Amino acid sequence: MFCLKIWSRFGAFRDPLTITQNLSFPIPPKTTVGGMLAAVLGIDYSDYFNDPEYFNFSYSLIMTRPIRKKSFAQNYVADYTKGSEIKFNAIADYGKKQNKYKALVEKQTFLEEKKEPTKAEERFLSTAGDKIQTAKTVVDKSMDKCAQIMGKGFRSPKPIFRELLMDPEYLIFIKDFKYEKQIISKLKNHETSFSFYMGNSEFPANYGFIHHTCKKIKSDTRHSFTAKGTDIQFEADKKYTTVFMATRSCGQREYRNYQHIVICDNPILMKKETPVYCMDCREGQFHCEFI
Repeated sequence: MFCLKIWSRFGAFRDPLTITQNLSFPIPPKTTVGGMLAAVLGIDYSDYFNDPEYFNFSYSLIMTRPIRKKSFAQNYVADYTKGSEIKFNAIADYGKKQNKYKALVEKQTFLEEKKEPTKAEERFLSTAGDKIQTAKTVVDKSMDKCAQIMGKGFRSPKPIFRELLMDPEYLIFIKDFKYEKQIISKLKNHETSFSFYMGNSEFPANYGFIHHTCKKIKSDTRHSFTAKGTDIQFEADKKYTTVFMATRSCGQREYRNYQHIVICDNPILMKKETPVYCMDCREGQFHCEFI
């Protein structure tokens, strides 16, 4: 087991179930944490997504700062990458036709200067003029089509509703991670192979390795979250948030094994005492549930 502290000026953990709006989870889901660990180790997402053992770890999380969100509308120029494949294909098609036309002209010029062409070459020369003219017509049409496609402008700006986390900071405890020995060494030396960010590449993040001790106890308190929503003794002066998050990713960013998780920035009182991990570190003592 190991612990790291992560923080950033901004963050966003997009809910993959949202379509028209970029809504953010208040905490990094297990799938995002897995991506952060992979960034430290230098594992490409296509590799760990297709590793059936990678997400077998469990994690717990402590919010060391209250969750603050900012919602706003941001005007985007219509996606300039949309239709790029059509443009690239048009350019490639024009290039192929142009090369074919040039090859015919060069072959005709070469054979006309040849003193003793073969019968096959003479047959080619007899029809070369028509072939070159046809190829030139095809090139001109392809060029017109390419110019038409490339000349299309951008559509009007499109407002996108976004939700950002302000000054997010978390303690993350990891248990039974496949590459635990390798990553602890890198975390202690503050090394990372890929860019480390808070859910979105716009928001670079920092991290630090946290020394801690842990022991199993029985407690009726949970810090930050629990997956046992029906066992909570809800209190009127506390604010609870329920999220539905994936705990595993696979294939082409396909999310699996969703869980309902109740989050609270104050200690969560449970109806009865149950086994829990008691974590002691410089940030405090926490009763953590792993998922």
